Amino acid sequence: MLLNLFFWQSAIVQLLLLTGFGLLCYALAMGYLRLLRHRHRNLSRAVPAPTFVGTIATAWALALGFVAADVWAARANADQALSEERSAIIRLVGIAEEDALGLPEIMSSIADYKHEVEEKEWGTGLNRVPVASVDASLQRIRVEIVKLAREGIPSPLIGKMTRDFDELQDARNKRLAIGNSSVSTHKWNLVLFLTLLSMVAIAATHADRPAAARNALGIFMVAAVVSLWFLALHATPYSGSAGIRFDELTLRSEG
Repeated sequence: MLLNLFFWQSAIVQLLLLTGFGLLCYALAMGYLRLLRHRHRNLSRAVPAPTFVGTIATAWALALGFVAADVWAARANADQALSEERSAIIRLVGIAEEDALGLPEIMSSIADYKHEVEEKEWGTGLNRVPVASVDASLQRIRVEIVKLAREGIPSPLIGKMTRDFDELQDARNKRLAIGNSSVSTHKWNLVLFLTLLSMVAIAATHADRPAAARNALGIFMVAAVVSLWFLALHATPYSGSAGIRFDELTLRSEG
């Protein structure tokens, strides 16, 4: 839940929160370093080998890579779902326009669909759950297609509209599925934990050289914060400063 709230924040707020997390990890690591120096007079026996840092840092890098792969895959799938939804609506509009079959009821239902998606599913719902008013707009389109079949419209046209309508529903369902499951909280929690553990490992291996420990921790903290920030900007495809905007679904539905 806290992670979801974090991803809904602006880019600046996310950067500030991650910087605060980095500083907290830095403080905890330095506290551990001071504890080691206080409890062990002979630091040569307490300080891990320098190569130990690589063990934890490698685990951190792998976890970060897994999160990055999820983020870029979700973004690519979200772009594809948007393209499919836009294409399906364009094809339905093309058949329903005045200079084609002239179906004002379907044109009106498509306009309602876009409005409800913008205001409720995309807006307040962040594409996480289906909204009843959007379902109602789809049902009106479905009913109009059934009426056309009863009125003797050529079956190839009815079949084409039915396929386009089915693709619209599939694209919408795909969009909602991506919006609901794009963030893997377990993987993000693992990355955050390993970030802290990596900084503790850096402090431990530099316990006999406090100045070097501060420099190493500072460099790693900047690298970790910036890396996590860039991933956080794209973690939720439909929200945040780098999220896909509804404007990209704007279509010529008014004829």
